[in-house]
Amino acid sequence: MDLRRVSSLLSGTLLSLAAAATMAADLSGSHGIWLSNAEGERQRIGTIVFTPETAGRTRFSIAMAETLEEYFLAMRPFRCLTGPRQRLCHFPVEREARVISADDLVPLEYALLFMRTAPKSLHIDPFNGLYYRMELTGRGIVGRVHDVDMDPFITPDSVPVERRQRPIRAADLTPGDPRSHWLPILTIE
Repeated sequence: MDLRRVSSLLSGTLLSLAAAATMAADLSGSHGIWLSNAEGERQRIGTIVFTPETAGRTRFSIAMAETLEEYFLAMRPFRCLTGPRQRLCHFPVEREARVISADDLVPLEYALLFMRTAPKSLHIDPFNGLYYRMELTGRGIVGRVHDVDMDPFITPDSVPVERRQRPIRAADLTPGDPRSHWLPILTIE
């Protein structure tokens, strides 16, 4: 193995260890969950409580804000935030323990899935799913909106058995255009 490859592997390992240490240090206790946009609008949508566990893992629990309105759409209840251009309805998916690590934020991403509709719509279209792809930062966690088809969660039999626990792949996500999304940034701080 050449020296550059060893150096690269060591750098990657050190970055992973640093991210895990940062995560353990910053992600404990109660934090706000916010949705925002480039125009400066910022809405608190909930609270998340992180509890560190062993081996760089962190358990979380989420309580959505009481300010989210309840709607009965597509034969099920949703907690939604309505703005002038869109209504964002929380669509949590709990397929596994609510535990994350520095290199696996998928359970958190699934817990904070949304579907968007027109502000006065009474229907939900699974093609209008919102997936906030998250990353650890020095200030907490930041998620950027991606468009996703929510059908794998609505009709799980359409997904191969080996992918049912985590049916969304990176190839299923399309970066959301910030101009067409009301609140394209999710932050936990």
